[in-house]
Amino acid sequence: MRRLIIALLSIAIAIQPGIGANRRTAGTVRQEKQETAKKIDRTRRQIKDNLAQTRRELAKLNSIQGEMKIYRIKANKLRKEADVLGCRRKALSDSINTNTQRIDAIKASYEKALLALRNQRHTPDAAFVFSSESFGQARSRVRYLKELSKWQKEKANALRIASEELATQKEKLDAVQKQILANINNLRSVEERLAGQKDKADAIVGSLKRQSKNLNKVLADQERIAKNLDRELNRIIEEEARKAKEEKTKKQNGKTETAKEKAKTEADIKLSGSFANNKGRLPWPVDRSATIVSDFGRHTHTDYSKVEIQNNGIDFESAVGSQATAVFPGTVSMIIVMEGYDNVVLIRHGDYLTVYAGIDGLKVRKGQNVAAGQAIGSIAQDAASGKAKLHFEVRHEKEKLDPSQWLRQ
Repeated sequence: MRRLIIALLSIAIAIQPGIGANRRTAGTVRQEKQETAKKIDRTRRQIKDNLAQTRRELAKLNSIQGEMKIYRIKANKLRKEADVLGCRRKALSDSINTNTQRIDAIKASYEKALLALRNQRHTPDAAFVFSSESFGQARSRVRYLKELSKWQKEKANALRIASEELATQKEKLDAVQKQILANINNLRSVEERLAGQKDKADAIVGSLKRQSKNLNKVLADQERIAKNLDRELNRIIEEEARKAKEEKTKKQNGKTETAKEKAKTEADIKLSGSFANNKGRLPWPVDRSATIVSDFGRHTHTDYSKVEIQNNGIDFESAVGSQATAVFPGTVSMIIVMEGYDNVVLIRHGDYLTVYAGIDGLKVRKGQNVAAGQAIGSIAQDAASGKAKLHFEVRHEKEKLDPSQWLRQ
């Protein structure tokens, strides 16, 4: 009985809260909370770091793909040049063969004529003339010798010209051969670089596939930011159109249009037409060498994600410190600040607009007239790529146009 009582007391003490081995004090609870908070903070930092790493790898992939596009264009250009050089080499070779045959024919004809002349007479020219039986015959022989001398000079001159032409053609052929060799070496170098970049791209794609959850979040975030910019631009353009319509209505209901207002309207019409006429001739909106890392249109990354992103412009990547420049004369109609784009500058060119997103240090203000090539501001550094990144759009009012069709290639 005594043993039973002792056992029951032991069990009661063991299960009673705050007593025995499992006792939890306020200090231990506080410590557990701190450790839990630290774990949560570490998890958040890890998620943030993972997303940042995914952004960096995606930016690197876009950069590599942009460079690969340049290499492909170079390779195609070199192949076309090789075809042209090959045709030129064949034409020169054919011309050299023809000229060689012509020289051989002139030489053979000349030698044959001289041989026939030596067989006909063995006396010197003076003896040949003075051995004439009459004055008339002597005069005929002098004329004959003059014609013969003239013929010999013509033959010699023709031979000299043909020989010089042949030498020039051979020099040209040698130069073409050197060009072809340089072309082959350049093409080989470009193809090697392209293959190397493709290997890097494939490795990054493999890594992104393993990060599909993070990648989908990053791409969805990019799509959200792009849509926000599109909505804001549409709102601004609609607001400008509404104000312009109201002003026009006021003018129609009130006083007649002044000469100044009429001149402004005519200037806008002229500017619109001038901008449209420069399609395919506009300069790039970056003051330094740049690479297009994202083209216009909808992009589906089927290799590593099903998320689609609509790019309403094109994205340039350049060295840090690069400046964004106006592609055509116009007026700064609006400057806004947007998530993911820093400052966004809209320049109006009559009915057309160009958009410059990703501007850091602004050098223009709203309402300012700008010239083609004028600096708009420094391009902000992209955190993922570490390079200056500019988003550029061309619009005909709300209609989105492919900027690559408007810029010089």
